This record gives sequence, C-alpha cells and structure tokens, in this order.
Amino acid sequence: MPRNRAQVPLEERRADLIAAATEVFLTCGYEGATMEGISKAAGVTRANVYWYFKSKDEVFAAVMRQMLGRDFLALAAEHADLDPMSRLTRGLVSMRSYRPLHQAMHDRLMHHDGVRQAHDLWLEWLRDMVRQVLDERGIDADRDLAAHLIEAVFEAVHVPLEHRRPPHEMIHFIIERLGEPPARRSS
Repeated sequence: MPRNRAQVPLEERRADLIAAATEVFLTCGYEGATMEGISKAAGVTRANVYWYFKSKDEVFAAVMRQMLGRDFLALAAEHADLDPMSRLTRGLVSMRSYRPLHQAMHDRLMHHDGVRQAHDLWLEWLRDMVRQVLDERGIDADRDLAAHLIEAVFEAVHVPLEHRRPPHEMIHFIIERLGEPPARRSS
C-alpha cells in the first residue's frame, strides 16, 4: 500500500523536491525555472516547496550541491585508474552538461550564501585536482598559487567569447608549462 505524504519522512520529501528541481533547472536553466514549475514537477503545491526552501536561490543551491557531490563521487570512482591530469580533464568535460547552471551560480553567488557555498565546493574540487596533478608530476611550484591561477582561468572562460579554447585545453597548457624547466619556459 503506497504511503501518503504524511508518512513520508521529511528528508525523503526534501530529496524528492530536489530531484524535481534538478530536472527543472537542467531543462529550463536558472532564469526559466520557477517555484511553480518546481512544484508542478514534484506534484506538490507551491506552498509545499516554500515549506522546505525559502527561495529559488535556496533550491538552486541545494540542487547544485547535490549535483556536484554526486558528480565528484562518480568521477572519483569511474576514473580512479587514470592519472590526475586525465581525471581533471574528464571531470571538466563531463561537467559541461550543466555549464549554464555554473554560469548562473556566478550570477547568484553574491545574492545567496548557499549558492556561494555550492560554488566554493566546485572551486575546491578544481583546486584539489590541480594540486594532485602538480604532485603526481613532481612540479615544484607554489601549489596554492598554481591552483588559484587555474581557478582564475577556468572562471574567466565562462565569460562568453566564441574565439576561446575550451577550459580544459587552457588548463592543460598551463600545467604543462609549469612542468617545464625554467630555461625552456622563457622561450
């Protein structure tokens, strides 16, 4: 016998809302997503969505934290046998599917702490992967500076310009140059 909503634990109901919201954000983007659309996708009233989330930004932050967390675990498992540079590259490429949502995080991170925290989660993954690449290659460089440089490059390429190369290519180039002997770097 199916359970009625009163019998469904709160965290399970919240998870159902996040799942529905994920589909709405992936389909409609941040701008096109509405609390009404999320409630319809979840099969609940809009008031029910507001019971769990105070705002669209709060739902968006929960969706992004969950998507990123799930992707980070999947990437670690799927690519555990690869070298760090390949894991970094594949991670960046696989996350392209929600690039518009990453851009929306940029637009919203100054407006909502939860969105900023989700974005910080993403950046920490990126910096950690860069540090792993540097360690694995024995590159003697300021690890934090290199990680922040790669972060800055990645974040900057999300400003739309059609002539840019893909971020993973630029990051690969920088890391390769960091690994070259100083005399060769200057040529």
